[in-house]
Amino acid sequence: MPHLRVIEKNGAGGPGFAEIERALAAMLDSSEETGAVDAVDAALASAVELRATDVYFEPWDDCTAMRFRIDGILHDVARVPKVHHARIVARIKIVARMVTYHKDTPQDGRIDADATRCGRVIRVSAFPTVNGERIVLRIMDGGGALLDLDALGFDTALVRELRALIERPHGAIFLTGPSSSGKTTTIYALLHEILARRSPAPHVVTIEDPVERRIPRVSQTEIAPHHGLTFAAALRSLLRQDPEVIMVGEVRDAETAQTAIQAGLTGHLVVSTIHSGTSAGVFARLLDMGVEPYLAASSVSGVLAQRLVRMVCPNCAEPYEPEPGLVAAYGLADFAGPFRRGRGCDACQGIGYKGRTAVGELLRVDEPFAERVLARVRTSELHDAALASGMRPLAHAAAQCVRDGVTTLEELKRVLPQAGG
Repeated sequence: MPHLRVIEKNGAGGPGFAEIERALAAMLDSSEETGAVDAVDAALASAVELRATDVYFEPWDDCTAMRFRIDGILHDVARVPKVHHARIVARIKIVARMVTYHKDTPQDGRIDADATRCGRVIRVSAFPTVNGERIVLRIMDGGGALLDLDALGFDTALVRELRALIERPHGAIFLTGPSSSGKTTTIYALLHEILARRSPAPHVVTIEDPVERRIPRVSQTEIAPHHGLTFAAALRSLLRQDPEVIMVGEVRDAETAQTAIQAGLTGHLVVSTIHSGTSAGVFARLLDMGVEPYLAASSVSGVLAQRLVRMVCPNCAEPYEPEPGLVAAYGLADFAGPFRRGRGCDACQGIGYKGRTAVGELLRVDEPFAERVLARVRTSELHDAALASGMRPLAHAAAQCVRDGVTTLEELKRVLPQAGG
């Protein structure tokens, strides 16, 4: 097999989009039989180098578009002639152990870390469209060192309160936020912290969908709904395994919610995620799932609502003047500046942002707040009660990132549009 060609790097920022497009076209147009193999390998290697989490191969009317999701934003990277689409799809399906001749039904697959040059485990989804199969690849974490809580970007006061919550021997801690808001990374950091701080090491178990990375000294389980191993079924069985700390990837249904809440009351520390717009809204979600108010008030010790905001590229940061209306909407009228944004350079692919940081609000359940839960008050009243107990709102934490020059007001508007009215 001939040596795989490497996409030329564009300075300090890794391969540029134009270089990627030219290299892919050359590989696919070559007469070599390995053209599609080389192209897919090079595309995935470039995606990893550019910190992309997802790679799309989308069949359009006149071409196949390759797109990368970088720092939560989808970017057009390359367009190749439509004639090559079938070869690209076939190569991906082969390494993902999918059925190549099933083109009219959705399929899921997995590419092992040693199957391509990028060295990552990749989840593959194929979906039929009128223009051909659309392929989406999710690049899993590379398995490097787990991030410390201090490295996630949260302010020091929030991290201190999080540490206090996980030092408790029991109770339920929920994380909430939209998809790709960093919840799993935060949970892994919490588990890492628990293992580092407790001696002897506790019995820690996880139920995940999927297991995104391996954690030393943790028993991790991946659910298999087709075989009856749902979150609820796995949690019921794991409670008979004498766990001390339980991570449930997501509370999706009433049975999982009720079992997790009960576990938090019976001597286990439970950490999980749940979909809700706000930290206070988690309690409305639990009650909607049939959890009794007295159980939610007694079991839940804290809720972390978080988002990821893109950071200004340090290589091309410059002062600028944002729209006055935006400044006022996010409570920064008293800030004398300077506001900073990225001009766009090779290091950030001309985007102006590079990397993301977490911002959050931590709701700690105290007696006054628990009383409001028992009274079944509206979510807005729960939010007010949390503020009265000292919770720093998510919008305030995000605005501080602007004051510190970490991000821009435009990014806040994208991530937290409701906070700006």
